[in-house]
Amino acid sequence: MAVEHSALPVAVVPDPLAIGASLYRHLEERGLSVVRALQHFRAVNAGAEIARLMGVAPRAALLVITRIGYSADQRAIELTDTYCRDDYYDFVAELHR
Repeated sequence: MAVEHSALPVAVVPDPLAIGASLYRHLEERGLSVVRALQHFRAVNAGAEIARLMGVAPRAALLVITRIGYSADQRAIELTDTYCRDDYYDFVAELHR
């Protein structure tokens, strides 16, 4: 349903193998919670490797969410690209004035 690629500074995650099942839980345990995030949504066509990992045809339409996560001291500590299949996700935004 989705493939994620995350990049974090080595000072934030010195041992990636210690993360376990949850990146955010690991960060919290290290006192480096993501407290704010900026997300950018865009449509792309699947490249060969992403298509293979997701079980879709090459060039299939995908939604990519790029997230920059910030710590309490406003440092960018996470950059994640999430590739989402169009048949699993339905995003809704409610806007108010």
